[in-house]
Amino acid sequence: MNIVPLVSLKNTKLFDGKEGNSLSLVDISTRVEKDSLLYVLDLDGIERNNPNLELYQRLAEHCVLWIDNGPRRIDDVMDTIMSGATNITLREDLWPALDMPDVQELTDDEIYLDMSKQHQEQKTLQHSYNGDIGIILFNEETLYGSFSKERTVHQKIYLYASSLEKNQLWSEQGITGIIIDLNKKQGAV
Repeated sequence: MNIVPLVSLKNTKLFDGKEGNSLSLVDISTRVEKDSLLYVLDLDGIERNNPNLELYQRLAEHCVLWIDNGPRRIDDVMDTIMSGATNITLREDLWPALDMPDVQELTDDEIYLDMSKQHQEQKTLQHSYNGDIGIILFNEETLYGSFSKERTVHQKIYLYASSLEKNQLWSEQGITGIIIDLNKKQGAV
């Protein structure tokens, strides 16, 4: 099971978690292993449609980036990829007319859907997508429940976790990976 550290961006500043401490690019280079996967939760992009594209380029010099910045159209996805994203997260609530075939045509890299709201409301996808589209959940850990092996074998599922306590359980269920705040991942692996 993969464990991916998360940093967030808010008001153009880097933080070592969703609600963590301020972080510099130098801190990233010392706390995150070179060329490892880093989840970037860009709240400026998600909340204000103002992603930090220039900062992604600087982060990409050290890490492989999985960007979650709330693209709302195909041009936003292209800008994100050109700025250094390897993996991307899309949010149907921000892009209701999501054009997945066009997104898949743009990139061979991994595409994930944030299904937190649908999972919490026990709803299925609004649309059905062809191809290998993964799922990411940012729900409270108590809402995760269990995942069937049938589902986890056929779809990549990442969970946002506040700790690695349930790591063994999620691994047994076949979850692809855990996303955890950088400040909570330190020394845990």
